[in-house]
Amino acid sequence: MARSSLGGVAAWAAAFAATTGLAFDGGGFQPVSWDRALVALAAVALAILLLAPAERPGRAAVATVTALGFLTAWTAASWLWSDSPPAALEEAQRTAVYLAGALAVAAAGTRAPLPWVAGGVAAGVVPVAGWNLALRLAPDWTGRSPLRADVGSLADPVGYANALALLDAVGVLLLLGVATVAPARAARLAAAALLVPVTADVALHESAGALVALAAGLAALVLVGERWEAAVLLALPLLGLAAVARERTVVSPPPANLTAAAQPGHRLLLGLALLAVAQVGVAWLALPATARWARRLRAPERVRVAVAVALVAAAAAAAPFALRGHERSHYWRVAAREAAASPALGTGAGTFVVWWVRIRDAPLSTREAHSLYLETLAELGPLGLLALVTALAAPLAAALRLRRTAWGPPLLAALVAYAVHAGLDFDWELAGVTLPVVLLGAAAAAHASARERAPLTARGRRLGAAATAALAAAGVLALAGNARLASARHAEAAGRFPAAEREARRALRFAPWSAEAWRVIAESRRARGDRAGARAAYRAALSLDRADWEAWLGLAAVSAGAPRRAALAEAARLNPLAASSGRG
Repeated sequence: MARSSLGGVAAWAAAFAATTGLAFDGGGFQPVSWDRALVALAAVALAILLLAPAERPGRAAVATVTALGFLTAWTAASWLWSDSPPAALEEAQRTAVYLAGALAVAAAGTRAPLPWVAGGVAAGVVPVAGWNLALRLAPDWTGRSPLRADVGSLADPVGYANALALLDAVGVLLLLGVATVAPARAARLAAAALLVPVTADVALHESAGALVALAAGLAALVLVGERWEAAVLLALPLLGLAAVARERTVVSPPPANLTAAAQPGHRLLLGLALLAVAQVGVAWLALPATARWARRLRAPERVRVAVAVALVAAAAAAAPFALRGHERSHYWRVAAREAAASPALGTGAGTFVVWWVRIRDAPLSTREAHSLYLETLAELGPLGLLALVTALAAPLAAALRLRRTAWGPPLLAALVAYAVHAGLDFDWELAGVTLPVVLLGAAAAAHASARERAPLTARGRRLGAAATAALAAAGVLALAGNARLASARHAEAAGRFPAAEREARRALRFAPWSAEAWRVIAESRRARGDRAGARAAYRAALSLDRADWEAWLGLAAVSAGAPRRAALAEAARLNPLAASSGRG
C-alpha cells in the first residue's frame, strides 16, 4: 500500500510539473523548452527502467510507444529528402519529447495509477487557467502593463489563445472526472469548485475550435460513461462562461489600455468566486442525489446516442466559426498542394512554412498548416500520417476498453477533445498542450493492458534502458546547441554582435546542421560592416538550407552586381509576395 501511494504521489507530481512547467515556459513552443522536457522525461524513464521493479508493457502501450518512436525516427530521417533539412532535425526533437513522456509512463506501468496521472494533469491546468484569468480580469492587481494587449500576451502563459482554450477544455473534462469519481470528498469538492474558473477562462479566448473540442469530449463522456450527473456540475460553470463571454471589454480589451477591463473584470471575479462557493454546495448536496437517481434510471442507449449526437451536431454547427479569423482555408489549400507534390515521402518535417511563403495567395504570416493531420501528410507522407494516427488511436482504443472503470470515460473525453482540435489547429507544436495529453494516453494504454502484466525480461530492460539513454543523450546535445543559439539571438537583439557570433559558433559545435546559427553569424558580421565575412556566412547557411529566403535576401544585401541580382531573384522565387510588397 505504501509503495502504491508513493507511486501515485510521484505520478501526480510528474504530471502536474509537466503540465504547468511547459505551459509557463511559453507553452513549450521553443526548442529550448522541448529539450529541457526531453532530458527530464528521458531521465525519469531511465531511472524507472534501471531502479524500479519492471513489468512488461501490454499491447496498447507497446503500440503507443512504437508509433511515437517510428514517428520520431521518420521525422529525423526526412532530413535526407527535406526541402529544408535543418527543420527536420528540429521537429524530431519535439516529437522525441512525446516519445520520452510515453516511455516514462509505459515504464511505470500500473505503478502510476490512472487517478493520480489524470489528477496531476487536471491540477496542472488550474494555475495556468487561473493565471490567465487573473491577468485578464484584474490586470491592475497583477502589474500588467496597460500597453500590452497583443494576441500572445492575452494568452499568457501559453502564448496562443486557441491552444490555451484547448488546455482549459481538457482540464474541464478531467475536473469533471475528479469531481464525480474521486474517493476523497475534499478532492471532489475542490474539483467541482475549480470547474468554475477553468471553464470561464475558455470564454476569454473566443476559440470556437476549443468549444467544438469540448462538445466532442462531453459527447464521448455521455455516450460511453453515462455521466449524467456531470450536467449538474456544468450548470454553474457554464453560467460563468456566459457571463465572461458577454463582457466585451474584458474579452476584447482596447489595444492601448488593458486596464479598461479592470472594473468589469473585478465584478466578474467576484461573481465567479460566488459561483465557485455555490458550486461546492451543489457538489455537496445535489450531486450525490443526482448520481443515485442517474444510476437507477440507466438511460437507454438510444437516449445516450441522441444526446451525444446533439452535442456533436452543435459542435459541427460551430465548426464554420472555428475557421473564421484564422484563414485556415488558405493554409489547408497550400498544405494540400504540398502533399500532392510529394505523395510518397512528403516534403520533409517543418517544411510547410517553405511552401506557404512560396505559393500563398494572401499576405498572411504563419508557420503551421493549422491541421495536424493534413500537415503531417504533406510533410511526412502516408507513413508519417499512419504513425501519427496510430499514436493517437492506440490510447483512444485503450480508454474505450476502460469505459467500465471510473476513469475510462474522462480519459476518453480528454483524448477525443484533443484529437478533434488537432485537426483544426497546431496544438502539436505546443508541447505544453500536447505532452499532458500524451501522458494521459500512455497511462490509459498502460492500464488497459493490465491483465497482460508480466515481469520484464533482463534483455527487455537492457534494450529499453539503452534506447532511453540514447534519447537522453540526444536531448542533452540538442539542449546545449539550442541554448547557445537562443543566447546568440538574445545578444544580437541587444546589439552585442561579437558575443552573438561567439555563441552562434558554440551552437554549431553541438548542431553543425544549424543554418540559423550561420545566419546569426552573417547578420552579426553585416552589422559590424564585415561584408565579405557576412557573404561567407550567408553562403554557409544556404549550403545547409537553400529554401531560406531570408538568407538569400541577406546575401543580396552584402553582394553586388550579378551575384546580388541572382540572390534577389532566388529570394523572390521563394517568397514572391514579400518581394512584391516588401513584407515577409
